[in-house]
Amino acid sequence: MKSGSVIITQKLAKLLDLKTGDTITIKLSGHEEKEFKIGGVSKNYALHYIYITPDDFESVYGEKPVYNLSFIDLKKDTDENSFKEQLISNDEFYGISFKNDSSRGFLNSVDSLDAIVILLIVCAGGLAFVVLYNLANINITERVREIATIKVLGFYDGETSAYIYRENLISTIVGIIVGLAAGKILHYFVVITSEVDLVLFNRQLVWWAYVLGALLTLAFAFIVNLVLHFKLKKIDMVESLKSVE
Repeated sequence: MKSGSVIITQKLAKLLDLKTGDTITIKLSGHEEKEFKIGGVSKNYALHYIYITPDDFESVYGEKPVYNLSFIDLKKDTDENSFKEQLISNDEFYGISFKNDSSRGFLNSVDSLDAIVILLIVCAGGLAFVVLYNLANINITERVREIATIKVLGFYDGETSAYIYRENLISTIVGIIVGLAAGKILHYFVVITSEVDLVLFNRQLVWWAYVLGALLTLAFAFIVNLVLHFKLKKIDMVESLKSVE
């Protein structure tokens, strides 16, 4: 960090529409407004922070910074409750909080989003199943005479099913390709919509999320094909050929 500049967190930069090299105005209690040049943007997922060196603080405000917060690294075998009681009993300390407790509270609030994500996945899977099944079912219903004809010509049940599955599989593959591209845009929209001002969510998609989405779609397509296989087996060749289109 260059002298005379500050570092701000990413979410704060986004809310204020600032970037490295811009100027930010800071108003501290008991001090006049001061302008600082932004020397960098750091990633921080909870709350907003502005980092300034002690020398720059003293140079701008004409006094040394007062440190009212300390970070203490406890040993693994330290009794946290006993340590907390000792600090609280000292008049020099106004309060104490443990990182694990703060992290746990934040993670518990974020974990509530898991239920929403699972609900979205289930609804998307159900929608994919219904769409694939209806398309294939309409396709079979409108082509009963054609399917009965190929069965009369000697096609086995598996070959007849494969004749229909091929079209269903092509539709599934096309849907996966389009869905992977559109899914990235939808993911970004959901993330920025669900964010609050004090929280920053990770906007990156891991590679296995694409693979998992594709596999789930293929799994639903397989289930639809399996269900339709038994329907194809029940097609009456004689009655279908006798029907008038």
